[in-house]
Amino acid sequence: MIYKNITFQAAPFSYDLSFDDRITLVGGDSGTGKTVLYEMLEDLRQTDAYHAIKLFNYRSENIQEDLETCRNNFIVIDNADILINDEIRRFINFEFSNQYMLFLRNCDGLNVSDKSFKVLELADNKITLEEEV
Repeated sequence: MIYKNITFQAAPFSYDLSFDDRITLVGGDSGTGKTVLYEMLEDLRQTDAYHAIKLFNYRSENIQEDLETCRNNFIVIDNADILINDEIRRFINFEFSNQYMLFLRNCDGLNVSDKSFKVLELADNKITLEEEV
């Protein structure tokens, strides 16, 4: 695993994200903070501690080609339901040097465990990843 935890402050919130699996699927309804988290990670990846973060979203061009060059990275894909195809799913399944956080509802074709399914939770201005019930 590249990161077991990602922690940072974004006033008035603190983020304490814990990962239990190489592939984490972050689900949840629209408006639950997934894209906001993605935007926070855009700044966080500029730090030395989190330089391994690679981000992909609808603005990314050549996602498959760029993704296939990633090794030893923490890869985040926003709107993954729309952006990933079968070839990308195969890459995610078999490129074990990377860790993945996918904002995704449909896990078809991905090798995931029960610990892979998470949702963002907010309590007392602290945002965490919790197991999806």
